[in-house]
Amino acid sequence: MPSQPPPRPHQIITTHLPALPGECVDGGGARVGQTIYAGLGSAGQRWYCLDLSLPGHHWERCADFPGPPPRCAVVIAAGDAVYVFGGFGKASPAVVTTQFDTAYRYLHASDRWEQLNTVLPVGLSGAAAIAVNASTLLFFGGYHREQFDAFHRDLETADEKDREDITVRYMNRPIARFNWNAETWALNLLTMTWHSMGTQPHHGHCKAAAVRDGANFYLLGGEVKPGLHASTIKHGRLGPAGVQWQASHAVPVNDGFGGCFGGRVGNMNVVAGGTHFAGAWERYARGDYFAHEGLRKKWLGNIFVLEDRQWHYLDSLPCPRANGISVEVGDGLVLIGGDGDEGRPCLDTLWLRDRLIMR
Repeated sequence: MPSQPPPRPHQIITTHLPALPGECVDGGGARVGQTIYAGLGSAGQRWYCLDLSLPGHHWERCADFPGPPPRCAVVIAAGDAVYVFGGFGKASPAVVTTQFDTAYRYLHASDRWEQLNTVLPVGLSGAAAIAVNASTLLFFGGYHREQFDAFHRDLETADEKDREDITVRYMNRPIARFNWNAETWALNLLTMTWHSMGTQPHHGHCKAAAVRDGANFYLLGGEVKPGLHASTIKHGRLGPAGVQWQASHAVPVNDGFGGCFGGRVGNMNVVAGGTHFAGAWERYARGDYFAHEGLRKKWLGNIFVLEDRQWHYLDSLPCPRANGISVEVGDGLVLIGGDGDEGRPCLDTLWLRDRLIMR
């Protein structure tokens, strides 16, 4: 018999969907049915939708977010609604930047927002979340609310000549002193009640991407303190007793990455893009805790895939990109908004799919 041809390698095929009408850095988005939602962050209160079921689909403006516009909020879909938790910003132009402890729900069927009757138990700005089912969400990470608020109050009310000293004092501390949230918090959407699922066996982190693969989930990248990115990818498993943490995976990039995109592409778990400061970990190891001071932020464009508990290079994005929105659609992953080199906003919308299983 003739020998079988070798299996075809995975290859990312990138399709361009309609571009966003405006920038959206540090915003959020999710999918309900065939409709993708995106907004907030640098888009302010603007909220857009892209209905993929419509011929000639394009982004449309939906009902504006009713609260102060948040950056780095947790935005996640559950059932037929999209939820927005926390974030930070200014409650009014005249006040200083603070973290928000509020939660909102966007109702897909009626294009309507409502504020939820709950208060966040900890600062969840920059946190990641997964939906266990239509009524339960899990949250990981988040900036320490009191420290965050105090830093911004001191910085924004100080004289210009004092601001550099305030920044150096804040940044020049070890990871543990930032005390970012290391508890796993569960929210019951039916009762709007929170409870702690225990402390994670690692430092709290912010701006990680969360990917769920059946009972397994992964927290991809993120910061462990400002400017210093996680050196491992966290692996958790959902079980009857809650979350069981597995051995972490090594990050496939020196100095890690934060603000990356992540999700499922076909049967693959992938992570793409992000930013980091090359050399920051070397400085930190020497005791220079303001590790990214003076370093140039680098935007990344690699796509990595998880195989046998290791992350391998798979492909590259059309250009480096970070701080945007990842939404799983069909067998692919849609990347929305964010920024590229030197912080320039990205408006193009990319749909990443695996050539082996495209349909």
